[in-house]
This record gives sequence, C-alpha cells and structure tokens, in this order.
Amino acid sequence: MRNPWKSGRPIRFGVYELDSRAGELRRCGVKLKLQDQPLALLAILLERPGEVVTREELRERLWPADTFVDFDHSLSIAVHKLRTTLGDNADNPRFIETLARRGYRFVVPVHTRTSTDEFPRRMIAVLPFVNLGGDPQQEYFADGLTEEMITQLGRLNPHRLGVIARASAMVYRQTVKPIAEIGYELDVEYILQGSVRRADNRIRIAAQLVQVEDQTHVWAETYDRKLEDVFAIQTDVAERIARSLAIELLPARWPRRRSCAVSRRRCHCQDHIDRGARL
Repeated sequence: MRNPWKSGRPIRFGVYELDSRAGELRRCGVKLKLQDQPLALLAILLERPGEVVTREELRERLWPADTFVDFDHSLSIAVHKLRTTLGDNADNPRFIETLARRGYRFVVPVHTRTSTDEFPRRMIAVLPFVNLGGDPQQEYFADGLTEEMITQLGRLNPHRLGVIARASAMVYRQTVKPIAEIGYELDVEYILQGSVRRADNRIRIAAQLVQVEDQTHVWAETYDRKLEDVFAIQTDVAERIARSLAIELLPARWPRRRSCAVSRRRCHCQDHIDRGARL
C-alpha cells in the first residue's frame, strides 16, 4: 500500500483530529479505535476535501495491482467502518458523501496547522445570552448584549480570530445541545456563553469561555451594574469581555508568560507592564 499520509501535521475537522504521524484518529482528544484500511481511506479523503476521490484512485492507493482482493466489497467495508466511527450516515452524510459509481467526497472544512503558523486563526461563536429573570423585557437586553459582544470580538483581529455571524449563532437560543455538538455544527474551537439576571435596578451579567475540544472553562467573569443607561452597560461589558478574551485567544498580540506568579500590582515584568498598558 502506498503511504497516504502527505503531511505530518494534524488535520482537524469538527471535533475530530487525524494525527498522521501517530496514525490516530481522535475525538475531543480521545483516541478512537479504527483499523488501518479505514484510517488510510480517511487520510486520502482529507488530502482533497470538497473534491471527488474516484474509486479507481482508491483502488490504486489502497490495493496495489499485485494485491488480490474483492475491491468493491473491501471498499464498502472500509467506508462503512469509517462512517460508523464518525457517526456518519450514507443517506444523510455529515462527512463522507457517496457519488454513485464515481467515488467519495469529504464534505466538511478541514484545518491544518502549518509549521510556520505559530498562532493559527481561531474560531469562536457567541451563543445568545440567557435571560434568567423570566422578564420578557430583559430578552431585548440579552439579545442586544449578544450582538454587541459579537461586534466587539469581530473588531479584535480578524486574521487571528474568526467570529461566527449573529444569524448563525442566534439559532441556538435556548438550545439544549451539548457544547461539543454546537462546536461541531459551527466548526469553532471556542464558545462564549453567558446569562443576564436583574434584581430591582441592578443587573448581573455572567460570561464563560468554553473550549469545545474538552468542554472546559478557559475563562469566566461576572459583572454587576446599575441599570441606568442600557446601551452604555452593553458596550462597557462587551468591551471588557473582549479585552479579556484577547489575552486568552490572541497570544501573538498579548503574550502570556505563565512563569510569573506575582500579582500585577507588585510585579514589574514586561508581560504585566504590556498588559496593564492595554487594559
């Protein structure tokens, strides 16, 4: 069999990652059991996402001329095993599309980190902020905060941080889908979610940044404000969240030196000086 691995760099699609050097397929960092033939088939499809890989090419790549095998049966088994591992379905494909008598096509975007890309472009989605108070009037405030948050994040650095459009994110209002599923559907690495709660003339806004891969909290904060100027509150909180997330997600812009364990007030290292100036 000719080696199908063209690149030694991991290839990510949704919550899955193919590590060609290790010969492993992982989901959210967890290794999946997959035999060599289906794994090699996946590697070939990932070489040309969105393009048709013909059955003839697969025969040549997976079963050389001197190999005696029932090609049609063996290919069907390999495709079935790969689809089973990915949770895919031939009738409603999410990953692998069958083109009758022609071949197969990988239909979702893939991402490969290049050796020169020290800080690759990251993707984030802002889910609709949840109104915990039950007051319908607060829905407008929550929606406005969500929109302002998307705007502020979009201004940071579009070359380093991609923000999912509002129309795509708002369909997840009051969703019960898990973070991993939402992350797969939107093809993002991070999700910002939050809530709004009002008590008399005060309002509390909570926000959390979640990493899709392992569904852990990367950052979280709570903001308490007097409910005076609604637009000013939305802008102020959104700007503060955006600045905090810039430190977490844009290391090329705001370096993070974890070696310094001294508080900012007592430390004079360049990292804290730079961050303090920007904040």
